[in-house]
Amino acid sequence: MLRIYPEMEFSAKCPKDGAALNIKNVVIPGMRCLANVSCPTCANNYYIDLPVGQGLWSPIVLNQATAEICDPLAMTWFSRPLQAGFTHRVTSEIVPIVHKFFDAERIVIVNCLDFLYGHALLKLLNVQRHLKNSPHLGCCVLVPTQLVHLVPDGVAEIWEFPIAIKEGWKWYVSLEGWIDKQLIQRQECFLSPAYSHPSNQDYDLHYFVRNLPDIGDRVQTKQPIILFSYREERLWGRNLAAQQRNIQKLYHQLSLLFPDMVFVLVGFGNKNRISQTKAEIVDLRADKFDLERDRLWMAYMSAADCVIGVHGSNMLLPSGLAKSTVELVPRSRIANTVQDFLFSHNKTDLRDALLFYRLLYGNESLSSIQPLEVTNMVESVLLYSPINSNWFKVDNSQTALSSLHFAYQKFLEQKAKTSLQLSSSQALLKQKIKQTIKIITTAK
Repeated sequence: MLRIYPEMEFSAKCPKDGAALNIKNVVIPGMRCLANVSCPTCANNYYIDLPVGQGLWSPIVLNQATAEICDPLAMTWFSRPLQAGFTHRVTSEIVPIVHKFFDAERIVIVNCLDFLYGHALLKLLNVQRHLKNSPHLGCCVLVPTQLVHLVPDGVAEIWEFPIAIKEGWKWYVSLEGWIDKQLIQRQECFLSPAYSHPSNQDYDLHYFVRNLPDIGDRVQTKQPIILFSYREERLWGRNLAAQQRNIQKLYHQLSLLFPDMVFVLVGFGNKNRISQTKAEIVDLRADKFDLERDRLWMAYMSAADCVIGVHGSNMLLPSGLAKSTVELVPRSRIANTVQDFLFSHNKTDLRDALLFYRLLYGNESLSSIQPLEVTNMVESVLLYSPINSNWFKVDNSQTALSSLHFAYQKFLEQKAKTSLQLSSSQALLKQKIKQTIKIITTAK
């Protein structure tokens, strides 16, 4: 944690002449946590990123007079929003809505604002670390409205900032002043480092995802539950039509393997229509965020045996809640591999990560990944991974052997169902061929 009030425990050097900067105060106008500093040598005034989130790795320096940016690591995706926000500051009055649970004179602030959903969610996961390790400090969470329902119990205050997540990069003058007032009302204030990718050993998603609707009556007789995390701005295929064909084929092939499955669609957009021809489809997609719909999505994610989707922040919660994950990764995202995975708190054996989290790498449009490849991967994860996982643990677990027998029995039952389903499908196909030949012969 970084102490920011009554004094700041921070030091930095001038990007121009290397002199030690004079630290004035902290500035939090949005997603940025900045130090307001001045150089005693060149007399320049700067804003510099504090070691919070991405600022731990690539802090940006902004010249207050010229708006020039010093970005040594060329992280333009991170530096440009600071410059744009500073030069086009929002002056309208927008301040947090405070949800107060108890008084706290000494606090730690977790700033979860960002312009990307995944970044904001990952920052939020840091809250559990502070609740566990710093119970003497009241935890105050600055969070966009869309994530308020995920703030865990035990915090002192939720500072709900009523903006869309995508607007988190902006510089809100009113927020800057509001934070200043909050600081001077306290005895001591700290700032969370809000790590961008906290370890799964430091959070448990069940502290954040709770009070979900009961869907037991809709899924208790169905097995497996396969969830597709849908999106329309990063496609599986060259266009929407190709994506629709891919998802439809995937559903059909999975239905042959798992005739009793439920195929669940969650995510934003409804341009692709998936027809229910075999196994049950539960289509929960929406055009915009809705709190109750989001809770319903998470209920199905939590019940899912496997989640499938294209790489992105849409895979964070599904990968953390479902029992297994199969992800499609476009070429340009290879460098970001597993950044969108939330590994289960209970996954402590490294082999389980390889068994239950699978990646399929494709070309930029993912047109190189065929539905059959995804189907085969899902089959491997659902039928073989539970067996291997328990077999690997027989040497150090009393229950692993019995779990292994149970998993293998489930495997045999599923293979029997699949065999029966395929036999029925083949028989039906042969019957249709005979009928077609008869019609053609009669016509002649």
